[in-house]
Amino acid sequence: MSEETNRWSDNYADRWKSRAYMIVPVADINSADAPTDSNTVAQIKTWMDSYGYEYTSDMSKSELLEAIPVSNALIANAIQSGKDTLRKNNGETGDSSKALLKFACDNDADNDPSVFSSYDKLSHSQVMSVLSGSEWTSSIE
Repeated sequence: MSEETNRWSDNYADRWKSRAYMIVPVADINSADAPTDSNTVAQIKTWMDSYGYEYTSDMSKSELLEAIPVSNALIANAIQSGKDTLRKNNGETGDSSKALLKFACDNDADNDPSVFSSYDKLSHSQVMSVLSGSEWTSSIE
């Protein structure tokens, strides 16, 4: 029998063993906002495809919008309750602005939310190392 290891366990008395972390560009989080009535059917379908939401080819615009169960695909799958609760790097703007996303996970990467598939997952110790960097910390005077 082989020993099972937890891919996220950092031996913190198992406190964070069922959680993974990602550093995500804020632009990606903003683009994960669900489409609205101002979007075209094609735009709505493209957005749904990119986040794995199902639809049929004969659905109307209103039916497509009703089929979207979230207001933001990344936030809906994370532990954070909204974009306003994200920890962001030192007020950087534009392409360099990043945020920390946390999500509940188990020991099987195949069970991770598919919306996170393109992002590197970090353990607690790895994310703490990242967050100790200068872009995430500020000096208090």
